[in-house]
Amino acid sequence: MAALIRLYVAVTLDGFLASPDGGVEWLAPFDDQDFGYAAFYERVGLLIMGRETYDQTLSFGPWPYGARTCRVLTSRPLGRDAPPGVARWDGNTAGLIRAARGHDDGDVWVVGGARTIGLFLRHGVVDQIDMFVMPVWLGRGLRLFPETPPRLLPTLVRTQKHASGVVQLTYRTRPPFTVTAAPG
Repeated sequence: MAALIRLYVAVTLDGFLASPDGGVEWLAPFDDQDFGYAAFYERVGLLIMGRETYDQTLSFGPWPYGARTCRVLTSRPLGRDAPPGVARWDGNTAGLIRAARGHDDGDVWVVGGARTIGLFLRHGVVDQIDMFVMPVWLGRGLRLFPETPPRLLPTLVRTQKHASGVVQLTYRTRPPFTVTAAPG
C-alpha cells in the first residue's frame, strides 16, 4: 500500500485544537484511553509540523517521536538541542509537498498546528483525516480549521464511538473541486 499523507488529530466538540494559549490540558481526562495511536504511529515514517507545535512538544518533556524523521516548517534555526531526525524546512511549499509525496518509509503525519494543517489542505494533498471529536466544549481557542480550505469532498470510511463519548471519524479525501455556474 502506498504511503498516505494523514492528519491524526483531536478536536473539541466546538472545533478547537487547543486553548487560546495553545494548551491541550483539556485532553488529560482521556490520557488513559487507547484510540489506536500505537497502530497509527507504527505506520508513520515522516512527521511534519509547524514551529509553534515543535516548541510546544519540546516543552512537554522528552521528545515523544524518537528518531523518526521530522521536518519543522520554520525560518528560524532549531538550535543545537534538536532531537535526532529533526530538521527545519525553510524551503517552499511545493518542495515540501514533493518531499512528502516522495517519502517511501511509511505514512506522512501532518502533526500540526492549524496553519500547517491548513497549508496541506489548501494544496489538496491530505489523503486521510483521522479526527477524534472529544466531548469537551472550550468556547474559544485555536481552531482546527482557522482558514477556509478549498472545497473538499471527503468520504467517510469509518466511525467509532468510544465509551468516553469520543467519536473517531476517518475520512479519505478527494481532490478539491470548484463550483461553476450553471449553463444558461
